[in-house]
Amino acid sequence: MTTRAETGPLQARLARLARAGSEAARARAREEARTLAAEIAADLPDGHAEATETPAGATVTVEAPHLIAREFGTATWAARPVIAPAVARLAGRG
Repeated sequence: MTTRAETGPLQARLARLARAGSEAARARAREEARTLAAEIAADLPDGHAEATETPAGATVTVEAPHLIAREFGTATWAARPVIAPAVARLAGRG
């Protein structure tokens, strides 16, 4: 014989915990994006970096003259990356 259990309150609590966890993760992503934008902006005095809130957390937009050449280098200019080291630190690899 099987016994039925009321799962409504448990499911509601699990849903609240899941929402709270998602909100906390998005908040951490927003804070990390702001920190990353500030680090990049400090290394690019002639550029601009800003963090923008998105539904999933945040995104960082970077604008600077010759940014691609700086990140990857050219035939006549060695790479002096700013974004790659900041992202590596953010990912825990640097």
